[in-house]
Amino acid sequence: MKYPVYEVKIEKLEKKYVNDCLNTSWIGQGAYVKNLEIEFSKYVGCKYGISTTSGTTALHLACRTLGIRNGDEVLISSSTNMASAFAVIYCGAIPIPVDINSDTWQMDVSKIESKISKKTKAIMPVHLFGQSVDMDPIIFLAKKYNLKIIEDCAEAIGVLYKKRKIGSIGHISAFSFFANKTITCGEGGMVVTNDKRLALKAYELKNLCYGKKNRFLHSDIGFNYRLPNISAAIALGQLRRIDSIIEKKKRIYQRYFNNLKNIKNIKIPIIGSHTTRFIMWVFNISLINERNDSNFLIKKLKSYSIESRPAFAPINKQPWYKKKYFNFFKKNNCHNANEVMLKGLYLPSGSTLNNSQIDFICEKVINILK
Repeated sequence: MKYPVYEVKIEKLEKKYVNDCLNTSWIGQGAYVKNLEIEFSKYVGCKYGISTTSGTTALHLACRTLGIRNGDEVLISSSTNMASAFAVIYCGAIPIPVDINSDTWQMDVSKIESKISKKTKAIMPVHLFGQSVDMDPIIFLAKKYNLKIIEDCAEAIGVLYKKRKIGSIGHISAFSFFANKTITCGEGGMVVTNDKRLALKAYELKNLCYGKKNRFLHSDIGFNYRLPNISAAIALGQLRRIDSIIEKKKRIYQRYFNNLKNIKNIKIPIIGSHTTRFIMWVFNISLINERNDSNFLIKKLKSYSIESRPAFAPINKQPWYKKKYFNFFKKNNCHNANEVMLKGLYLPSGSTLNNSQIDFICEKVINILK
């Protein structure tokens, strides 16, 4: 039997909506796109939602909408999918990595202020693995230095920070509907905001900046980031049954946690007290035994047909970052993120996993580490 790192379950509702698209030939743009934007933005507590083709394009759109431009600096969680940093670079700006907390793997907010310069324009907290960055200190610093907040919520759909939905706290936020996210349509994303001006700008930019009087006299250099109706249909079906998806994630996390919490060679990230609703994205662990990095366990698990993935390689470890931003590279070596890169990994986490499968995976992990 194979244990994929993530397996998606497409239910009857999504299939019904997709068939509706096929039967009506509305596979490009259509009602499912608008309904998804309305319902998703309402779900996360925002007034406006702008769908995009991916989480990466959602981040780029958010940065571009805020006017991030050449020479600006944006402070980002060091340990993240590189889409966060690339979105900044697409605008000509410079991503400045901020180290993570070694217990939670979230951005260490105590290290933000020392990295703020005259060129800093925004802070991009990345809510990793289904929990929240501590946002109050970020809000304080943003007001103090007149900075914008871009929330990267790709891994945190439905997560609560002190009873507020992640994505509703910053000036603008980005979500992902990639295949391994809480809700998915294969590829897709969403920008959300409570600022009408930003929402209109984002919609204009994602839709090629068509002219208002003459459609083909474009008002600016825009992008074709339009999410197809058929993709929106899948995402909408998933959104409308998100509570059942979250319940499955809770069960999976708790089963893993109970099986592995007392294993001396394993460290499970702590959930910060400010995360009042944690929703596992994937189940991640780090190895305490210094003799072995995570590749040791990943290779051993593969021999049992158990897929796993190493932790993110942080921004400050990327070869392109060292080459392109050497001066920044020298003073932005993030110790905790580097350690997680070496020791961290995540185990199969798809919503199709049953308890006996989780038990089998945990048994192999424990035996290997012994």
